[in-house]
Amino acid sequence: MTLRLGIDTGGTYTDAVLVDGVAQTVVKKSKSLTTRHDLIEGIAESIGKTLGERNPKDISLVCLSTTLATNAIVEGHGAKAALVLMGYRSSQMALANLDEATRDMPVIMVEGGHDAAGQENCPLDVKAVVDKIEALGSSISAVAISGMFSVRNPAHEVALREKLLEVTGFPVTCGHELSASLDAPRRALTALINARLIPLIKNLIVATRATMNAHGIEAPLMVVRGDGTLVSSDFAEHSPVETILSGPAASVVGAQFLANRPDMLVSDVGGTTTDVALIKNGQPLLSSEGASVNGWRTMVEAVKIDTHGLGGDSEILYDREQRDFTIGPHKVMPLCVLAERHPNVLSELKTFLDAPWTKTNMARFIVLQSDPGDAVRLTSQQRALINEVSSHPQSMQSVFAERHFSLAMKRLIEMGILTLAGFTPTDAAHVCGWQSDWSPEASEMGATLLSRYSKFNLGKSWPDAAAFAESMLSKMSRQSALCLMTAMINDSNGVFGKPLHPRNRALLESMFASGDAAKDSGNWLGMSARLNVPVIGIGAPARSFYPPIAGFMEADVIVPEHAEVANAIGAVVGVVRQSAQITISPVSGNRRVLVHAPQEQREFDGLEPGAEWAIEMATELAVNKATAAGGTGIEVRVDRQDNAVEEGGQVTFFESIIVVTATGRVA
Repeated sequence: MTLRLGIDTGGTYTDAVLVDGVAQTVVKKSKSLTTRHDLIEGIAESIGKTLGERNPKDISLVCLSTTLATNAIVEGHGAKAALVLMGYRSSQMALANLDEATRDMPVIMVEGGHDAAGQENCPLDVKAVVDKIEALGSSISAVAISGMFSVRNPAHEVALREKLLEVTGFPVTCGHELSASLDAPRRALTALINARLIPLIKNLIVATRATMNAHGIEAPLMVVRGDGTLVSSDFAEHSPVETILSGPAASVVGAQFLANRPDMLVSDVGGTTTDVALIKNGQPLLSSEGASVNGWRTMVEAVKIDTHGLGGDSEILYDREQRDFTIGPHKVMPLCVLAERHPNVLSELKTFLDAPWTKTNMARFIVLQSDPGDAVRLTSQQRALINEVSSHPQSMQSVFAERHFSLAMKRLIEMGILTLAGFTPTDAAHVCGWQSDWSPEASEMGATLLSRYSKFNLGKSWPDAAAFAESMLSKMSRQSALCLMTAMINDSNGVFGKPLHPRNRALLESMFASGDAAKDSGNWLGMSARLNVPVIGIGAPARSFYPPIAGFMEADVIVPEHAEVANAIGAVVGVVRQSAQITISPVSGNRRVLVHAPQEQREFDGLEPGAEWAIEMATELAVNKATAAGGTGIEVRVDRQDNAVEEGGQVTFFESIIVVTATGRVA
């Protein structure tokens, strides 16, 4: 039997699945908690569970998808990198949020680069730039280079990269390699993000390879890109920005494989987010503007994802102004998971239940996620807070009883040193018996504390913990339905991924509330919505949260078999796809054209011979990239777009864009 091993490393779980490469069926699957302090632990556990006693030599391919790149951008993590800008003006730093992205990064602006025609503006002083980079020493660990018109002529970027690699050894990212677009500031932003992600993704790939070696797996390793296609692990190490939205993209491919329908609305509910995507005519919709994460608009082609801060690990908190509970967008460790790892949490929760009063922080705990050691510069208050929770997690109520650590805690959470634990939809599912993976006792005590707090603060009251948990699960399903409606409304308006206007959101929330209440005989008004496309719910909590959605709106909701590991399945059923773009522009004053190929620039007497050579060069580039990415049996598609205007029998040529796409299967 020829097997393929898919692995998905998410923010909460690391999933693994074995797929029969011939029959295309799932042979074995497993889930383990992601161990962010040491990725090898979670990956090794998942692979070990899935492989069992099978012969590792039967595995012909290993494919990896991950949300680590996306999460790093959202959380502001990543290596410190220097950004070298050639031919830029300081005023351009305000574009594409470059000034914000480089707030804590060294920026080196130098003369050099080329103009829009690919002609050199002025020579580049390579030695001067290298000296400035060397002066930064160990304060950086990567370099990004972006020339204003490097997509028309990358000579200066290439020359500087070669010298930096020779002298410094830092990984170097060039803007022209990531995008052929002329939007220079956004290209620079993409290059900077790529440089910052290189160490992170390299660590993940190294951890995966080490685990494969330990199990005797000798198959090639592939990584899922943001558009759902595959690249070799070597390719991903050098261009990790391509793995932005890798996890959600793999989930879309996996959902399509499991549901086998041409049109569907895919909703992937994980621990942190709910990611919604549309598949039309068998193809996922792609973002032509590039992947956008946490406000950073990159130039990386990716699946159109409508992301909402709603997941199984979203914190449930009481809003004293609304006198109601909210779910998300912040993620915490569920109480049931915390108590399973740290049994002392149960005794502290019991103490709070015996108290005559209840405060919201009684159900919230501070957890040491990683030891900063002595090398990290911290304030005395930050050190004091770390010492408070160093031996075991403690409730915020206890820690904040005598000292106010709010600012210190916020900063340490941003640095990844601390994390919070609290009551979540995962806990509610444990209280109701929908899940039993961890400590139901901790979840039940957390539910009791929160419901009691609501009653003491003039909010709703519930007869017991189970009734409270059921109410929270109903709210979770209602908010999930709102996510689906938001995605559909945005798609119809052509603004997929944007938040709804508050008035529209309020209307939908009222509609879902009335539809829910319409089940009671005392309610005379009930509104409902209908989705004309099936909803495919995937992700670990999908089986708990998605079937009840049908109670809020008319929809064909399907949670397919293996939905909980759809990401890992999507990782092993993808293809390799790479493209190359070349621009042709007119030469001023005559009918000649200039082809701006990365290999070289060449003039031609007329558009057709220029286009013929451009197609040849773009095909060579695309095929080479697809082969380097691990593809075989390459098929090529050529797209040509001429921008010309005819007036009075006279044709004026402005520009031609040649795009060649090479698609191949994985050996």
